[in-house]
Amino acid sequence: MIYITDTTSGGEPCILVYVGKKMRWYYCRTEEELFISLIHLLNANKKFDIFNVYGKRIYIPNNPEEFRVKDELEEFEGILYNLPDIRSLIEISRELTWNKKKVNVKLRNKVNAEEILKMGIRIIKPVKLPRYFKDSPEKGT
Repeated sequence: MIYITDTTSGGEPCILVYVGKKMRWYYCRTEEELFISLIHLLNANKKFDIFNVYGKRIYIPNNPEEFRVKDELEEFEGILYNLPDIRSLIEISRELTWNKKKVNVKLRNKVNAEEILKMGIRIIKPVKLPRYFKDSPEKGT
């Protein structure tokens, strides 16, 4: 499960997998980790937004299913922020090209987009996940 937030507070025990200028995204292995992480954020900061990767603002998180990533990918274009993560990407790729931080990947098998996102890779095609939604909070599904 992955959630996006605009707070700079820590989201432990979930893993911080991306830090942008205006947002961070966290990967949570279980529902329990998700709720503990959100409670930690709330204890540290009272004013922040939470989004799922589809751009839906979550006001009072009570359904962990909203944070699951459903897209299956055979190929994608993305931005790689941490170059050592390319090793993990090479292991699951059939074909891989990259230029600076931009990667084009054809995967050996279909992979859930969550597996790519938790590597800290921002997917920009075929779906654009995740991005900062502050200006248009209800985009997506």
